[in-house]
Amino acid sequence: MTATLKDVAKRAGVSVITVSRVINGADYVRAATHARVLAAIEELQYVPNQMASSLRSRQNDTLALVVPDIETTFWTAMARGAEDEAWAHGYAIFLCNTDDDPAKEERYIESLLRRRVAGIGIVATLGSAGLLRRLESRGQPFVMLHRKIEGIDADVVRSDSRRGAFALTKQLLDQGWRRIAYVGGPLAGSLGQDRLAGYRDALAGAAIAIDPALIKIGFHTQQSGHDLVKELLDLRPLPEAICVGNSRLALGALRALTEAGVRV
Repeated sequence: MTATLKDVAKRAGVSVITVSRVINGADYVRAATHARVLAAIEELQYVPNQMASSLRSRQNDTLALVVPDIETTFWTAMARGAEDEAWAHGYAIFLCNTDDDPAKEERYIESLLRRRVAGIGIVATLGSAGLLRRLESRGQPFVMLHRKIEGIDADVVRSDSRRGAFALTKQLLDQGWRRIAYVGGPLAGSLGQDRLAGYRDALAGAAIAIDPALIKIGFHTQQSGHDLVKELLDLRPLPEAICVGNSRLALGALRALTEAGVRV
């Protein structure tokens, strides 16, 4: 059951007005009392409702979309689609950009909980299991987008990364290339694992042995794509083609190839 302002007041041994003063940052509450109220809030996992007046009259009409990098065209397109659909149903959207930083993600989530948004669509960072369980325990509706975090019982909306990587690799195979490299992001999450598996599936279907030297795993950044492709360019014989895990890695990969005078 969700804790109320009265529950916090009872636990701290103070009045509801005093709890409200602490939450609103009043500077005339004694230090010892202030500390007791904060301890009670933490123990009860109470979330101050900054929209109580609007909620008394109607359901909150605000959703939130939490994404890693709004500058990446994939997330921009997702945000636009989500905003269009939400608006059509009478909802506004908060857009939160985490930079794949767990600390920044946590601050956003705590802020959204205080605002009691109607729902959250989150592209979770890889270490988000505890944070998502906190959303579950507080009864906050949410859906995972693009990345599935194991151990979390929630709806997931995502593309079929394994099949996508398979299709990309098979296209290269159909063009006659056989020595195909793979450059991808971290394997800690299902997304990275699925993409690498799709690449492996396509090679296996063409009866081509997997060469570990042609598989380069890094981070979801342009710099990582650049550095990993530079490593591939040191191989002999060179790769004939490269399957790249995402657009940020691809931009770095193209820069490394251009610097080496390789025509794409």
